[in-house]
Amino acid sequence: MEVIVMLVERDAEFSALESAVAHARSGGTSAVMVEGPAGIGKSALLTTLAGHGHAHGWTVLQARCCPWEGNVAFGAVRQLFELALGAPEAGAGAGSDPDAEEILGPCADTSTVPVAAFHDLYRSVRRLAKRTPLLLLLVDDAHHADLPSRQWLTYLACRLHGSGVCLVISVRTGESAPDDPLTAELAAHPECLSLGPLPLSPSGVALWLKEATGDEPTAEAAALCHQATGGNPALVRALGDDLARSGLPPLGAGRPDTAALIGRTLLERLPRLLGRHSPAVGTAATALAVLDSGSSTTLLARAAGLDSMAVAQSVTVLERAGLLITGPPWRFSHPLLTETLLAQAGNRSADAIRVRAAQAALDCGDNVALGADLLLATTPCGEAWRVDAFREAARQALDRLDPATARTYLHRALDEPPAETQQAAVLGQLGIAEVHSDPAGAIRHLRAAMDRQPGVAERVRLAPHLAEALVRTGRADDAVTLLDALAADIPAADRESLYQLWAQGLNLLLEEAPRLADAWIGHGSISHDLPGHTPAQRLLLAALALKTTLTGRSAAAAATLAQRALGRVHAPGEPALTSAFAIVALLHADRLTEATHRCDAWMGMALDRQPPPLRTLFLSLRALLARRTGQPGTAIVHARDAMENAHGAVEPHAHGRRYEPFAQSQLVRALLDLGEHDKAVAVCLRSFDRPVEQHWSWTTLLAARARLRLVQGQDKAALDDLEECGSRQLAAGYDNPALVPWRSEAALVRHRLGDLDGADRLAREELELARRWGSPCTVATSLRAMGLLRSGSAAVDALREAAELLEPTPATLDLATVLTDLGERLHESGRVDEARDSLRRALDLAAAAEARPLAARAHRTLRATGARPRRPRQSGVPALTDRERHVASLAAAGMTNDMIATELFITRRTVEFHLTRAYRKLGVTSRTELTAGDLPLPTQRTPREAQTDRAVDPMASRAPHAAGHGDRHLPGHVSNRPDGDWSENRR
Repeated sequence: MEVIVMLVERDAEFSALESAVAHARSGGTSAVMVEGPAGIGKSALLTTLAGHGHAHGWTVLQARCCPWEGNVAFGAVRQLFELALGAPEAGAGAGSDPDAEEILGPCADTSTVPVAAFHDLYRSVRRLAKRTPLLLLLVDDAHHADLPSRQWLTYLACRLHGSGVCLVISVRTGESAPDDPLTAELAAHPECLSLGPLPLSPSGVALWLKEATGDEPTAEAAALCHQATGGNPALVRALGDDLARSGLPPLGAGRPDTAALIGRTLLERLPRLLGRHSPAVGTAATALAVLDSGSSTTLLARAAGLDSMAVAQSVTVLERAGLLITGPPWRFSHPLLTETLLAQAGNRSADAIRVRAAQAALDCGDNVALGADLLLATTPCGEAWRVDAFREAARQALDRLDPATARTYLHRALDEPPAETQQAAVLGQLGIAEVHSDPAGAIRHLRAAMDRQPGVAERVRLAPHLAEALVRTGRADDAVTLLDALAADIPAADRESLYQLWAQGLNLLLEEAPRLADAWIGHGSISHDLPGHTPAQRLLLAALALKTTLTGRSAAAAATLAQRALGRVHAPGEPALTSAFAIVALLHADRLTEATHRCDAWMGMALDRQPPPLRTLFLSLRALLARRTGQPGTAIVHARDAMENAHGAVEPHAHGRRYEPFAQSQLVRALLDLGEHDKAVAVCLRSFDRPVEQHWSWTTLLAARARLRLVQGQDKAALDDLEECGSRQLAAGYDNPALVPWRSEAALVRHRLGDLDGADRLAREELELARRWGSPCTVATSLRAMGLLRSGSAAVDALREAAELLEPTPATLDLATVLTDLGERLHESGRVDEARDSLRRALDLAAAAEARPLAARAHRTLRATGARPRRPRQSGVPALTDRERHVASLAAAGMTNDMIATELFITRRTVEFHLTRAYRKLGVTSRTELTAGDLPLPTQRTPREAQTDRAVDPMASRAPHAAGHGDRHLPGHVSNRPDGDWSENRR
């Protein structure tokens, strides 16, 4: 009678078994190995095949091996033959066989197993096979069979051809010994069929549940059951039985009673299922559940306390059982599986696994965060190595600008708790991480840390952070008192610590109020005459240069301080802020060539090692310098890079993106210079999709939006933005028109709106401040506004003076703008020849910089004078800018992009940008089409012009590039963070 076993989604496997049987009946070699994890349905396949054989009158001999029979010699062979040969009913197989003793005789002597005995047993089996259409030998769980039985089955498997015998065995994945002869022979035999049943699909699970409960489950319920069981038939069968007994059909995935019943089923049946494998499988499964996932067999092995081979085999078993999603990383197919294993393990075992995994992660060195995360889930126990792990993970989190995660680690370090000798360090680190998010908590923790620190050096390191927290809570006077008291405690011999404290304190106070910084400098007798021999001296000089720039005292003094600060900028361990502050001072003192050289050199040396905000700052500075030196296209490249770095911060909506508005302002202005108004509008719309903050970089963005609104004809909206800039500048005490010349822009708008007196007042105020500062571009910007507000000879005189100031500087786009204004006023005054000269020069400069709106305006006005100028060249060598010609000539000479970038102190991306534009203008598609002879290097300036350059900028050594027109913005001040986070404070 055929045995009926429910098979779902096993049609392919059963068809393969039928083909193997047919092959054996035709005289071929027929051996099948069914391999899979526990519960996958191997026994069901063999039982169904046995019933199929009985129904067709074949002789079916079965054995089901179990672990405790493994030491009984020929136990599996006896099980195969004894029951069938001694059965009283003929329908059960071959019937009673008088040759039973002949067949089993060789198995009687278990002391030795000679090959002759194997052959005798084999011959007996062949004689038995001749009496039946087919002899079907089925050995279930053959990995548990005793060694003699496995050796004989191996002997038989090699001699199946023409025997009329079909051998089918099943083995459990990962359970066969590496040197097992049976599985090794069958796996290597070319005619052996290997089957590996897969877990059930959601539709297969639904069919099984329907058979068990009598109800059709919903698709959502079937999917839930499938994920919770992994499609493992044993678990699905158990779940179906439990559902049938409970009377709760799986009508919906969201039913809490159904989910609870699945959880109970798994809690009972999953350990039993895993227990059918070696203990390593259950141990590895528990470790994976505790760790939530696994991406490394080495880490998993340490956590589970197993060797790597056992872990690899265990993972394979769990994957094939459908319980584990194939990895790495590996994770269980449903949270219920994880919850079941965690409930079975208990808190103490789970903690032990997490600790072992954390120690393994920490030993690797590059998985400190993973180790700390694992320790967070354990119970505090006060071990020193745990505190060290949390501190290191917090330091790395601060380095990647993730203070929230750092705070989590450090609070847990305090909960351990740390030893008395570690408490001050943990409190100080926590206070630094809280300065920007929780200044009140930072004050509390930093004070506690400083009270526990007897050494002056450590208190000097912590004091600026405490002062910053005090400033952020509106207690600037307390911050000054703190710094003064600490300065008095520093020994006279330790001048370096004093300079460091002064530099950090000065930067902090500049963020709050420059006037207060001035008072503190005078009170502390901070000298401006330091030689700059040490890093702290240079940082202090750079901070003084920045203070002089922000307060608008003297461009020459600011430049002198900056140059002394940059005397040894390449020294190892030099703070990035030294270069940043000094470059800001040089830029706004109109030492543009030197500032560009310094910025390029520093970016090529250390940019990649800085956190995202500092990279954003330097790239934004470089974009501003490119605009000022007539390279709006290059400015766009750097500004976009700066914005990408801003988005790389871990906390994008807080401290990490503080320089992004500055980068966006440079991008908007460069796009306007090129006439790409639609793109500028799009950038502005994205930039103001979040609330405007008090940080200074928003002032630069407001000024850029004001310029865009002027282009759009929205004078009133532009005036509102400019006045907002002014109020922010005045409130902060940064009243230097070199930063953002908001007065001159607002004066021109007021004049158009009819407020003549207000316009004149703002223009005069700015001109006075600009002359006090003394940089030529700043004075020229104010004079231009005065010229545009006046008429006749007064206007011409003001504009001519502005042009004379700009003539020797690299700011040629500013010069082109002033020359265009001057040409228009000269034309209005009837001085046509002078107007044409001025406009022709303006047209050349604007065209060289590809400033299309300005070039079009100069061209239009020049035609209005009666001249017939040729349109600016847009193709060929004459259309190339100096930088494009220089890059193209080096490429034509055979230099690679990296070599060109090194030669010119620019980035590889900038080289690619210039080459792309040069290719388009020259009508070529690659560097192989460039001809060096047709691309001479830019013409060198005359000795007299070079001498003039050096008078304005001592670092000038070659012809300056055309400069962009627009405001000069404050590129940033940032607080000196001794822990490596050189970050900026909000004003």
